[in-house]
Amino acid sequence: MPQPEAQARVLEEWFRLPESRRLHATDAVAFAFRLLQDRPEMFARSPGRSEVDYDLIVSWLQPYLNRQVS
Repeated sequence: MPQPEAQARVLEEWFRLPESRRLHATDAVAFAFRLLQDRPEMFARSPGRSEVDYDLIVSWLQPYLNRQVS
């Protein structure tokens, strides 16, 4: 799957989570690990395409973290 399609699917899954589970960077890391473990078919590697790993998924999610202001 091309990366833009993979990114769109990851964001779709991310926004299905309750807001309380989308607050912190640790939430994004846990989500990425869980997604890669539970849904590897979302990121099936094709020849000539780079592999999607948890660092890439977390980077896609960072702009959407609901940071709380202290």
